[in-house]
Amino acid sequence: MTDVTAEIRAMEDRRYAAMIAADLAALDELLCDDLQYTHSNAVVDTKESLCGLLASGKLRYKAARPSIDTVRVFGDSAILTGSMELDVSVGGADRTVKGRFTDVWVNDGGRWRFAAWQSTPLPT
Repeated sequence: MTDVTAEIRAMEDRRYAAMIAADLAALDELLCDDLQYTHSNAVVDTKESLCGLLASGKLRYKAARPSIDTVRVFGDSAILTGSMELDVSVGGADRTVKGRFTDVWVNDGGRWRFAAWQSTPLPT
């Protein structure tokens, strides 16, 4: 594993922890300002709308069990793929989401930031 790959994996762990804690200060650091976050139900959030949902409590990430299959680095971009199981509360309704994901990190002036998330639910 390269140093960059290890750094990206560590940043991904920090992101999940920040989302579970609804740590908006950490998310402000980690997320690109022009983030595109596509949920498994095809709803798309920006950095602003995602952080707004977390701040309001309308969306709560309770636990995350990701499994990263690959981290591929292409210059100043990294693409991660894997599977995940997320325990979430949406509008007060608890559910577990199981799916596959692709996410993108970009090196923004020497700092890796989370730029995109796309998840697809696994068939039940």
